Amino acid sequence: MASTITRLFGISALLLAAAPAQAMDDEVIWWRFDGRAEKRISSVAPATEWAASAWIGEDRNKLRLANTGIVGDNGHIDNEGGTRGIDTRFFYSRLISDFWDAKAGVQFTVFDEGVTRSGFLAGVEGVAPFGVHVDLVAGVSQTGVVSARLEASYDALLSQKLIATPYLEAMVASKDDPAIQLGSGLARVELGLRLRYEITKEVAPYIGVAFEQFTGNTAGFVAASGEPTSLVRALVGLKVWF
Repeated sequence: MASTITRLFGISALLLAAAPAQAMDDEVIWWRFDGRAEKRISSVAPATEWAASAWIGEDRNKLRLANTGIVGDNGHIDNEGGTRGIDTRFFYSRLISDFWDAKAGVQFTVFDEGVTRSGFLAGVEGVAPFGVHVDLVAGVSQTGVVSARLEASYDALLSQKLIATPYLEAMVASKDDPAIQLGSGLARVELGLRLRYEITKEVAPYIGVAFEQFTGNTAGFVAASGEPTSLVRALVGLKVWF
């Protein structure tokens, strides 16, 4: 009887000791960095693009920092019809359901000729049915332009190391902002495909192709600046994370 009581007491002590450890595990702080550098090859408007993002936090709450940009081979920032520039974003995000985060934060963008725009952003990011990754963000800039940007992509595993990623980018704006070549309505759409080979899970070179189309008033601004309103580019790049 004594040995049974001793054994039960020992098991209870182990369970009690494990409970705080589990609670601490739920609050572990993690971090991650994702980066991509890409040469966009075209006889008309060759350019170099990059995209980097990092976050720190736990399962439910995270702080996120992102920086993207595209610079033409002529050394000028490519405004991409006022939809790109060199863009820096700082977000707070919170898990709102399985696979989905809500986020809100601020944005600062530098366009060609030193024109800048800043503003507030909010949106959602997560995995939709069939494994489609969706990032939808709306914001308002200092000039009063309300915009929304959609990015969607899907990883199709062709083998354990070869992955095809079709993607879509689109942006709409509430009114014209001629200083950065941004027009009201649907401003720009890009469709593309990247095919990467994972040397390791963390390092993957890739090739691809992208079709870019400016529309509406944005197309008018882009054409007036002497730039093409429709482009097909070959892509060569490297994707990393750690």
